[in-house]
Amino acid sequence: MKIVSTVRVSLKGLTANKLRTFFMMLGVLIGITALTVIVSVGQGAKMQVRERMERVGAFSAVMVSPGGGATRGLGSVETIPATLTVEDAQAIKAEVPNVEDVAMAQVRQNAPIKFAGQSTTTAVWGVTPNYMKIRPSPAARGELFGPEEQTSAARVAILGQETAATLFGDADPLEETIRIENVPFKVIGVFKKMGASPGGGNLDDRIFIPLSTASRRLFNLTNLSQLVVQIKGNGTVVPAAEQVKRLLRERHHIAPAMPDDFSVRYAEQMLGVLTGTSQTLTLFLSIVAALALLVGGFIVMNIMLISVSERTKEIGLRRAVGARRRDILIQFILEAGAVTAAGGLIGVLVGVAGALVASRLVGWPAAISWPAIAGAVFFAGVVGLVFGVQPARKAAALHPVEALRG
Repeated sequence: MKIVSTVRVSLKGLTANKLRTFFMMLGVLIGITALTVIVSVGQGAKMQVRERMERVGAFSAVMVSPGGGATRGLGSVETIPATLTVEDAQAIKAEVPNVEDVAMAQVRQNAPIKFAGQSTTTAVWGVTPNYMKIRPSPAARGELFGPEEQTSAARVAILGQETAATLFGDADPLEETIRIENVPFKVIGVFKKMGASPGGGNLDDRIFIPLSTASRRLFNLTNLSQLVVQIKGNGTVVPAAEQVKRLLRERHHIAPAMPDDFSVRYAEQMLGVLTGTSQTLTLFLSIVAALALLVGGFIVMNIMLISVSERTKEIGLRRAVGARRRDILIQFILEAGAVTAAGGLIGVLVGVAGALVASRLVGWPAAISWPAIAGAVFFAGVVGLVFGVQPARKAAALHPVEALRG
């Protein structure tokens, strides 16, 4: 019954001065809110990247690009080194185990596109038909080109949703003729809306044409911008990537001490790179939020010290009617812990609401990490208990007679 009475007195002390209690709670509330939002948005960003990679089939593929460390991202046919060829793709398919298929691509960035009075610039991809199967690219309207169009170097094109909207507005683009660098192409399809790529590129603003058409009739080049190697079976992507790397070094006659003239990437590797910066920023902001919690602890301690000075008569009266020093100590520690725990719980509610709002604003899913939040609330309670010890010791040390006189 003694502890129940102490809890009751602690709660009464907190509710007696609501404004003071609110200010004690505020620092902890802000810290927990910030932690909840930061962790949730950070986890949501990682989920978003993974979802994008799954959507384009990246986890079962190895991407090979020319240029080694000399180029960043996907280059254009005008700028990439001529180190990747059709023969390299054929060798990979024939000689590397667990390879199901190899797709090839040539890319020209910012190519001029015209239709009637409308014009724009976009990325033009010359791809083999299997590219659209390995990196799923379904058609919303019309159809995709196949081996026949590839063999005949047909002048046909498939448009991304945004490219189609820019050139045709609400009109139907199928069977219409557009000009890519003044070469006429018939539109045979429009891709479904794809959104952003894992690296943040716009998958809805691009045009696909057959690779043979791109290399013979448009770009007049034979070197490739990208190979996508589809791997069979789980757990075989990393070994396959290493075998692809060894094969290409051998084919390109690269001495052991020399760097690669190509780059080989796979999903887990890229996921680590893409989320590394986000995780570093999340960690930094989490440390800042934790420091805000510590500042909140100092605020609690100082306000509690003021409270002890104002409540000396109350403390003296409790001691006079039989309360021990331990009872006073527990009372004030409980007050500090209750304030910070309540601030933590309210901060979680506000933080979850803030994370949901932030996820809508940035277009990422909200990933609420309940274990992390529970740990933050526990930490908030510990902060209150630790910073409440000094005021509690000061209150417990008051002599009853002197306290009643004060």
